[in-house]
Amino acid sequence: MPTGPETTRDAVSGERLAADALETLHANGAESHRTRARADQLSSALGEPIELDLGWNRSEVTAASGSRLVFRTPPSNLGMNRVLAVDRAIDALAAGRTDPAAAYEAVRRAAALPAANLALFVLACAAGASCLAVIFGVRRWEPIAVIVVSATLGAVVRRLLGRAGASPFWQVGAAALIAGVLGAAAIDLGFSSELRLAVVCPCMILVPGPHLLNGAFDLAGLRIPLGVSRLTFAAVTLLSIGAGLVIGLTIGGANLIPEPGGREVPVLLDAVAAGVVAVCYGVFYSAPVRILYWPLLVGGAVHALRWTAITVWHWDSALAAVLACLLAAGVLLPASRRFGVPFAAVGFASVVSLMPGVLIFRVLDGLTVLQRSSGEAAQRLLVEIVQDATEAGLTVFGMAVGILIPAFVHNRIRAARGTGA
Repeated sequence: MPTGPETTRDAVSGERLAADALETLHANGAESHRTRARADQLSSALGEPIELDLGWNRSEVTAASGSRLVFRTPPSNLGMNRVLAVDRAIDALAAGRTDPAAAYEAVRRAAALPAANLALFVLACAAGASCLAVIFGVRRWEPIAVIVVSATLGAVVRRLLGRAGASPFWQVGAAALIAGVLGAAAIDLGFSSELRLAVVCPCMILVPGPHLLNGAFDLAGLRIPLGVSRLTFAAVTLLSIGAGLVIGLTIGGANLIPEPGGREVPVLLDAVAAGVVAVCYGVFYSAPVRILYWPLLVGGAVHALRWTAITVWHWDSALAAVLACLLAAGVLLPASRRFGVPFAAVGFASVVSLMPGVLIFRVLDGLTVLQRSSGEAAQRLLVEIVQDATEAGLTVFGMAVGILIPAFVHNRIRAARGTGA
């Protein structure tokens, strides 16, 4: 939750409203350009220019009167229910349906909205990880059983650690440790194939896709310090996941196979599973359940398109991810603005399953194994690590480009029509 702004002068209610509203948006996963657009909307509604300077640990809201309000809440949380509630409060104020005092109370209530309840969160983790296994080609029920147990325990531990005040890094690291230990046990029992789905799928749902994409968006918008901060947060989160996973595998005496053979999944099964995964990611982000039909439909469609690009057209997986993100953003950007739904809530959920988490985990595990290798085995492993790292980097970059291009075109069209960004 926001910590509340500090002020250098007595702020009028409109300025306080702007600071609290923008803080809640920034702190809960709204894209920076969207938060700035809301600042412009508040400027018009309040009749006073408002300047916004977004950062990681320190952001400023400056009004024309000279008052400067500072908030220090980092954008490390994902609470799309709060973002949507603040959007509605600002829209109501801009349309004249409410006054600043009532809008301020609505914003304060929005900032206090809880995350998805524990039962729903646990169910989403178990279902999401299991459907990822379906996408990757699971063939037996035993790995799915291990995945369900691992994802469930990881979800409960994450929530308990969060309530105890542990950082996000400890939360995902502990969940990945559980996945590593149980996955190693599954390997010992012969439940897991070379794909190691019982190991990687519970960790895939921990990948900080929105932070990676938001960081890329900020860099593209020349918000360099904020973009670097977001990417650093995402990188440390990935390292925490990788560390927990490697420690768990080491405890169980197992490791990931650098280049396992792939499996082809029927396109319909791939699309349905991807749609369910997208809904589960929406739950992770605390998006209202009533809007999750968007990621269900679009997430399934873009995965089917990616499947076609890779299987039928024989495209590289990174290029296929670009095409999938072009479709997702091309559909969801106008839809989100038309129906008043945050793009971060439905857009990220629809495409984040394309994130190359498996490749990243193989790279981290491979670096650990590399220390114990020598000769030709070490050279071969090093080549595989570089290939996986390169493909992962290209995929993340391509996904960002695939979303940025439709956003640029859509904003230009809106600007040409005089409707603003």
